[in-house]
Amino acid sequence: MGRTHLEIVYLVLGVLGVVPTSYLLINAYLGGRRAARGPGRIVPRSEITIVTPVRDEPPEVFRESIASIARQGCPFLVVGDGCLEPYRSLTEALGGRFVGLRAHLGKKGAFSAGLALVRTPFVLFVDSDTVLPPRAAEDLASHFAPGVGGVSANLTVKETGHPVAVCAEFVERAREVVLRAMSTRGSVLYLDGACTMFRTEVIRPCVASSDFQDLRVLGRPSPLGDDWQLTDFLLRNGYTAVKAYDVRVVTQPKENFAGFVRQNVRWARSNWIRLGRYVSGRGPKGRSAFFTFEVVGTYGLPLIALATLLARLPFVLHDAARVPSTLDGAALFLLRDVVGIPRSMVGALVHLGLTLLGAFATGLFLGTVLSRSRHPALRLVAYGAVGSAILFATTVYGLLTFWKRPRWGDSEDPRTRRWPAPVPGGADRPESS
Repeated sequence: MGRTHLEIVYLVLGVLGVVPTSYLLINAYLGGRRAARGPGRIVPRSEITIVTPVRDEPPEVFRESIASIARQGCPFLVVGDGCLEPYRSLTEALGGRFVGLRAHLGKKGAFSAGLALVRTPFVLFVDSDTVLPPRAAEDLASHFAPGVGGVSANLTVKETGHPVAVCAEFVERAREVVLRAMSTRGSVLYLDGACTMFRTEVIRPCVASSDFQDLRVLGRPSPLGDDWQLTDFLLRNGYTAVKAYDVRVVTQPKENFAGFVRQNVRWARSNWIRLGRYVSGRGPKGRSAFFTFEVVGTYGLPLIALATLLARLPFVLHDAARVPSTLDGAALFLLRDVVGIPRSMVGALVHLGLTLLGAFATGLFLGTVLSRSRHPALRLVAYGAVGSAILFATTVYGLLTFWKRPRWGDSEDPRTRRWPAPVPGGADRPESS
């Protein structure tokens, strides 16, 4: 490859390198600012219904979650997705309503069954492993200014002492920085399904639609999650999606790295499906230029990193076959191809400039992430590096397998699983008390 071709390659890589650096700098700056918020709205607790789908949740985890829900003082119901005990007894003991589905329909089916029974202006969906602080429901409702369709809580991963919890916490804090930056310019990119409140009548048509229950892409069932679909529905219809950073809920981490990887693979597949819908014009419409920049940056960073690695691969393979069996030859190969120091003056200048700017941007972004977490900084950085590597790998894998359908609770496809024992109350309708 000639010198001119080398310079062109490094100039292209330099342009690509500006995108992630700009993304980190802008988000670090805006993410460190306090999101603007109007006067809080007072919503009576009687106007909020809390709905919690449950499926194979450890009883002790569910007990803590449902107790925090009961303390909100709102009417609440639990939808057992093909399961009854101990969830029914725990729910009824705290004054809630339990709805038992005869068939295992999946999370979206449980959402639909629960929402069908809601008659209040607001509905709060809470995962069965999420713990709410006191007054969380009222505080979330206070963010419903005119035009706001949904409000999501700020997630914190429960500290269990396991490295997976720290990895997950780092990922959540990094997402918080990006969402805080988006909040300064309008709507956030997504509302987290662990704890989000909606205007009931706004989302009812979406949840009842066949597109929500059985979304298909290229003729195959889509892995796009319920939270992504509901957020896109709001944004397409002109509503704003808001993140309530003052409402911090605690969610349970995965028990091991295998579960953490599977979780991020599901999220990655949803991300790529959503990007495809956005690019094809089926995603949010009428969003600002900054919103588009955040979408491109969020989804494009892994591709840019992958493109950079692939662009360097021919150089590495070419030089690896010709490395002299001397210490000097090995050192030169290490500097040129492993460390990445270019062999042309233009390439060297581009590499040096991007390295310095990238290091500054990364440090600034990382500092903003650390300021949002209560974990010890060194531990968070160390396990955050592991979490980032897992995110990169699962993002690439998710792109290559984006059509595969997710599994709630790592069970089989809900349409192939039937509740084995009859449930009193009818063969085809929910059984509730």
